[in-house]
Amino acid sequence: MLIDKEDKIYFIDRDNCVFKVDGLWFPRRKEPDKHLFNTLLDGEMIIDKVDGHDVPRYLAYDIVKFEGIDVGKTDFDRRLLCINKEIIHPRRQAMTEGRIDRMKEPFSVRAKDFWDITSARQLLGEKFRKDMSHEVDGLIFQPVPDPYICGRCQDVLKWKPANLNSVDFKLVIQQERGEGLLPTKVGLLYVGGYSEPFAKIKVTKAIKNLDKKIIECKFENNQWVFMRERTDKSFPNAYKTAMGVCESIRNPVTTEILFQHIDCFRWRP
Repeated sequence: MLIDKEDKIYFIDRDNCVFKVDGLWFPRRKEPDKHLFNTLLDGEMIIDKVDGHDVPRYLAYDIVKFEGIDVGKTDFDRRLLCINKEIIHPRRQAMTEGRIDRMKEPFSVRAKDFWDITSARQLLGEKFRKDMSHEVDGLIFQPVPDPYICGRCQDVLKWKPANLNSVDFKLVIQQERGEGLLPTKVGLLYVGGYSEPFAKIKVTKAIKNLDKKIIECKFENNQWVFMRERTDKSFPNAYKTAMGVCESIRNPVTTEILFQHIDCFRWRP
């Protein structure tokens, strides 16, 4: 999210499409009557379930620039402090004082919560899942000393249980013909940076109208299985990403292995 003065707030999605956001106010902490400027946040839009209602929320989980200052070059703890102190707290204060009417805003803005690595067991526990208002499908391990890295960061580990590992493919439905055979439809699954089909999928009722669309699939019973259409994406996963998922499916890091590794190395600097 780019905050560049009042009425100049923009979203930039993963396809580099830009969307203007209206109806949000970001007061400065030291000058509450003035608006933030030249501030770039990294985050995600989610839909929380609250009392049976869908509640859209933007979760800020990193910051690149704050009013022109390259805070992205500092460590992660300092960046989180900046988000909470300079972005979230002034907005909450303005709501308390009646200067922001939350009900008139298009969505809420919050800082994403982070926990120490020693909390991994609790985060994957049933109680935590029930307390969350949106789905939890894995853990992201963020190095604290590192600066913000644009694009893919090799030092950030995203862990999912093996049964939730998935790949986003581009689906191409074609007719397969052969001598003496009736024409049948087959789904070809493509990934980025690889011209040949990465795999095939059975054309079911669920995907028959998704030709040329991006679909998320999991590998189950030695075949790719459709999970959902990715309407938020215009491009499939890269070949390297798809191969990494396949490797994690073949050699999964189970929760037991994960917890054992954390217990062995949790106190190392």
